Amino acid sequence: MRLDLKTIAQIHSNLLDEGIDNVQIGYTEFESSFTLRFGYWEKIKPWIVDMVNGILTDKHYISEQLVDDDPECGELWTYIILKK
Repeated sequence: MRLDLKTIAQIHSNLLDEGIDNVQIGYTEFESSFTLRFGYWEKIKPWIVDMVNGILTDKHYISEQLVDDDPECGELWTYIILKK
């Protein structure tokens, strides 16, 4: 999967505008995709998902993924960038 650096920069800029500055880009072997992790595996609001989807090309979208429901830490979320 390929994403233009301008797309990543635009996502970063928009998230910063919303006060979200703790985002990490990762990789998953599931469909050879990138992931976004917010804070310490935080679940983000649906409008943020919509905002990111609006920036991604019409060939990609992000999908919320529950990684674990840890009894000590609670739910752990990541967001995977997938091809349409």
